[in-house]
Amino acid sequence: MIAPFVLLLSLLGIMLNLALAGLVVQPDWAAALLLAAILAQRGNWVWVLPGFWIHDLALHWSSLVCLPVVALIPFFLAKADEHLGPGRPQRVLLMFAGLFPLLWFGWSFSQWLLTMMVCTFAWYFAARPDVSPA
Repeated sequence: MIAPFVLLLSLLGIMLNLALAGLVVQPDWAAALLLAAILAQRGNWVWVLPGFWIHDLALHWSSLVCLPVVALIPFFLAKADEHLGPGRPQRVLLMFAGLFPLLWFGWSFSQWLLTMMVCTFAWYFAARPDVSPA
């Protein structure tokens, strides 16, 4: 996954969330894409955390919404991978933990569920190995 591409998509997602906030029920596009990137590879935290900082400032006017929880995900992911081996259950649990602050800070359950679905699909495409045609 290319970092500039995901960052541009997350900025587009922030713009969509700001432009259509009261009109349609929509997921948090930026949070879903950035969280999927960090769940796909732990090493992506270097550019995902500034993306979450921009996300929190633009959508919530505070940097203490998703950023503190997401900042802990690489640490917990490394510990879980060390003890349990790389696997989906710990990543799904950390996905719930990373998106839970959205519920806490006023997102509706349907928006939160849509965000979980977008994050799951983005994580699937980010984590699968590149397969070249035969």
